[in-house]
Amino acid sequence: MVSPLRICYLANAQSIHTVRWARHFAGAGHDITVVSYEPAQIDGVTVISLPKVVPSRHLNIVAGALLAQKVVKECAPDIVHAHYVTSYGLAGALLKRDRPFIVSAWGSDVLTLPRESQMYRRLVRFVLRRADIVTSVAPHMTEYLGQSGLANRQKVVTIPFGTDTTIFNGNDRVAGVATGPVILSTRRLDRGLDVDVLVRAAHDVIKLHPAARFEVVGDGTERRDIEQMTADLGLSNNVSFLGSLAPHAVAHRLQRADIFVSTPPSDGNNVSLNEAMACGTFPVVSDIDANRAWIHDGVNGLMFRTGDASSLASVVRRAVESPDLRARAQPLNWQIVQTRASWQNSTRAMQRLYDDVLAKRGPAGSSWAVTTADAPTNLH
Repeated sequence: MVSPLRICYLANAQSIHTVRWARHFAGAGHDITVVSYEPAQIDGVTVISLPKVVPSRHLNIVAGALLAQKVVKECAPDIVHAHYVTSYGLAGALLKRDRPFIVSAWGSDVLTLPRESQMYRRLVRFVLRRADIVTSVAPHMTEYLGQSGLANRQKVVTIPFGTDTTIFNGNDRVAGVATGPVILSTRRLDRGLDVDVLVRAAHDVIKLHPAARFEVVGDGTERRDIEQMTADLGLSNNVSFLGSLAPHAVAHRLQRADIFVSTPPSDGNNVSLNEAMACGTFPVVSDIDANRAWIHDGVNGLMFRTGDASSLASVVRRAVESPDLRARAQPLNWQIVQTRASWQNSTRAMQRLYDDVLAKRGPAGSSWAVTTADAPTNLH
């Protein structure tokens, strides 16, 4: 291992994923700096907030990318690692190529935005071509990046966000103690994540299973509207909104729930699903690539048609009425998480990636790039 390293993260310092990566590598003895558009404090990590110079979010990203050049130069890092292609990735792509540049795609930055706008498509291609290594958080993203022509497949590595199995596990599982089935969602209540579909489905489930309880963990821009919909449907006695919870509290809720539901129509690495699988909560998920990577329908979970409340209600009822299926899924899902989705494996893979790119570094001060022939194709 090359240690200690000076690593500069260009990333949202308020994101739980950024905080986890930064804290881990700082704790491993590396010198970590996070350069961010958002102010935050991270224990053991230097956080530098870029000022907002213009009101427009999009223009501020461009302006911030230019301001980041001086900040990164002063940090003199061994590695620059940008998280999220269409914002922090741009800042990294504009840097002088005198050190390794890694960019991590998280999901919508490569799966959604390039399909919505030619401008975003050109931006993503520019950033990914400038990067020496690209990481994606899921196999379907890795394949899409290559097939779509957005990135050279040879330099894309799949490293999931990972689930901390010291927190998320079934050791304290006590599901089934409630008077009726407990169905849990832990997705944010933001536009496009379809948590409202779960509320509409709950209306049909409760008709046949009036003791069923639905718990919604998370916050977001749509929370007030979804809570109002719940009241309008007369479901307030059966549906609870718990707000944002710390990881240990989320694990506690999962360990006491019978069924986990994930509704988004598009996803990268569905960490919420991996957490539920680790805790032994039976998954009911939208039928999308991100979930097919983890769930074999009818074996270790069930799938419903995306955006279809009737389909979701039918699948939830099937899960409620199939305790043997739920029990058989628990050991399968725990094994999947341990072997393919643990935070511990992800951090080891990322450390190997850092060591790998530094081992290929040229003389100090020279232009730097990993050739596609040398780049690792998979560390997961």
